[in-house]
Amino acid sequence: MKIVQISSLWETTPPPKYGGLELVVANLTEELVKEGHQVTLFATGDSQTSAILKSVYPRALYRDGVPWTSFHDTLMHIVEAIKYAKEWGADIIHNHQSHRSLAVMTLSPVPFVNTIHGTLDPNVISPEVQRTFRFYKDEPFISISNFQRTHAPYLNWLKTVYNGIEVERFEFNPSPRGDYLLWIGRFTKNKGAHNAIEVAKRLGKKLLMAAKLDQNVPKDLEYFDKFIKPELKPGKIEWVGEVGHKEKVQLYKDALVFLNPIEWDEPFGLVVPESLACGTPVVAYKRGSMSELIEDGKTGFLVAANDLEAFIQAVQKATTLDRSLCRKSVEERFTVKRMTQGYLEAYQQVIAAFNKNR
Repeated sequence: MKIVQISSLWETTPPPKYGGLELVVANLTEELVKEGHQVTLFATGDSQTSAILKSVYPRALYRDGVPWTSFHDTLMHIVEAIKYAKEWGADIIHNHQSHRSLAVMTLSPVPFVNTIHGTLDPNVISPEVQRTFRFYKDEPFISISNFQRTHAPYLNWLKTVYNGIEVERFEFNPSPRGDYLLWIGRFTKNKGAHNAIEVAKRLGKKLLMAAKLDQNVPKDLEYFDKFIKPELKPGKIEWVGEVGHKEKVQLYKDALVFLNPIEWDEPFGLVVPESLACGTPVVAYKRGSMSELIEDGKTGFLVAANDLEAFIQAVQKATTLDRSLCRKSVEERFTVKRMTQGYLEAYQQVIAAFNKNR
């Protein structure tokens, strides 16, 4: 099959350190190539891939200070991908961009499908974005969790395909050597780093935070200065910076428990299967997709949102869980191969419907 993947221009594919969408696209692209498909990846010019790489911009937009709200480069990105797909004779275009691309995608003479990687919560996305999704509701969409659909049941959802990770790249550790709790993410309020700090302080445990601080987002800088920076203390609450894959695995596998006290309805959260793959149980507030990723009482604990006392108790209990079950759950449910199979099934479904309606 000849497949065009459209990744983000905001970050490199795969990201050198922290990143979600771009890592998922990279994993999917590599597996498709490995399985013998012809793949072209539209991404930043400095992306690394086994597929054919095409780009309208040389590097991650955020590194050049391009505002998150900018859409001109995205439009060029989408238009060039569609033109290329037609000339190349692609069987399908897999679009990983969000609402900004939908209007242009409908002009494609090549079958396409859209994976939505972000939230569709009407309390979070703007009325303009909601109108866009409603206007193009009949186009083919894939969700990354069943929960994600609940905010936009009107969309033409083909199926849910969970994000997959390269499990073999995450070393399993049955007996962690560390005496610390772990939080990995981006320093933004909804990711809950401030909650993780409070949990660690109450338990008298060391907390390591591996996080990205986006210098181009003023509200993230304000959050860090107000809630995180004053709490940093060597040997107690530490920010180890933004880490690459090797360092990340080391942190996961030696942690006692991974903390995920989120303050939003996250549609997936790659940190959960990544932590579980290393054997480290996850305690999370029961919001968004968390109940689809964590088996309560088996691979971690789900706690009522904002119940800090219950969260603290759950962290204490989580240290007694069988770490091998954490690994097993990822091997059975969140592998790249399983994700790729799900997408290939969706591609066939879209192509069949496209040919039927010609």
